[in-house]
Amino acid sequence: MERSLLKSAFTNSQLVAFINATREAYLKRTFWQMLFPLVYTTQLTWESLTGSAGAPVMADVIEYNSSSPEKTRRVLTKATGDIPKIGIKRKMDEKDWNDYNVLKALANDSNKSALLDLVFNDIEFCYTGVLARTEHLCLQALSYGSLALDANNNNGVITETTVDLGIPSGNKTASAVTWATAATATPIADIKTVVKASEEAGRGTPMYALMDRATFNYMVATTEVKTEWQGFTGSSNAVYLPTFEQVNNLLMARGLPRIMIMNSSVRFENGEHTLSTIAPWKTGYVTFVGDLRVGKTLHGPIAEENAPSVKNVATMTKNGHVLISKWSQLEPFGEWTKGQANAFPVFNDADSLYILKTNATTWS
Repeated sequence: MERSLLKSAFTNSQLVAFINATREAYLKRTFWQMLFPLVYTTQLTWESLTGSAGAPVMADVIEYNSSSPEKTRRVLTKATGDIPKIGIKRKMDEKDWNDYNVLKALANDSNKSALLDLVFNDIEFCYTGVLARTEHLCLQALSYGSLALDANNNNGVITETTVDLGIPSGNKTASAVTWATAATATPIADIKTVVKASEEAGRGTPMYALMDRATFNYMVATTEVKTEWQGFTGSSNAVYLPTFEQVNNLLMARGLPRIMIMNSSVRFENGEHTLSTIAPWKTGYVTFVGDLRVGKTLHGPIAEENAPSVKNVATMTKNGHVLISKWSQLEPFGEWTKGQANAFPVFNDADSLYILKTNATTWS
């Protein structure tokens, strides 16, 4: 490992400013930080608690000069595991390096953009790559209650079984009729069923129903929703599909959760370098939450941060949970950029979350 060949191309303050701008632009298109804000931990393990909250237990009305009745301490259960490492890197080879030097020698306003792209493109690529994986982990966890890594979404670790994050099985329900069957599906009735279960468990009415766009499109096209909308507005137009805003107005008027569409997408590159687009939110699943801060993204220390032999050679900067490193090597020639993090989403209170499966199949 040698010092970065591009060390003289930018100052540390320029690098920090670039990553800050990249982070701000990218996070506007993602959901994970709103739902699972970052929390640092010195331990590379995670745990989600169940049975940790709910409606308060009432104190008893008692006689004067008598002892207060003792209540039991509820046993908490935990879903636990190790915080995984997330990593991505990219190489600037001999041709890229020669292109950079040619552009640098001919530097003027017309090729300034191309020169900056060569300097900063790999940094942006690796930084947003870690953010994209964080988005994938968080939304997959919230939409399904568990995580699975396979050859279709990960080129590293493959999980033999799904990682269960502790949402009780009783909080997972399925529709009687798939929402794709417009004539007979009953999405509003299904939502009411989930709301009733939450209220009876002492958790109140969920504030939000989170779903992907395809699921919302099925919902709004159902006869039940169109009929409810006609009754709500006095309209006689049986063909008209209510808008997103109108459906939310209808639901809130009925005392039901507001819909949020989780329209997020990331790209996956497999071992053969074939790209595919993946929707982190699991299609056909609706998750009901009382608060948009459903958990936290735990992130822990990264070994290279505290390795003097590496820090003295590689150019490094940390932003949030992402460490960016740049270094070069002589044989084979190349300039490397790497992004990495040790991070994983956990729920604050898994018992408070309810998930509705809308395709009329039972949970496996």
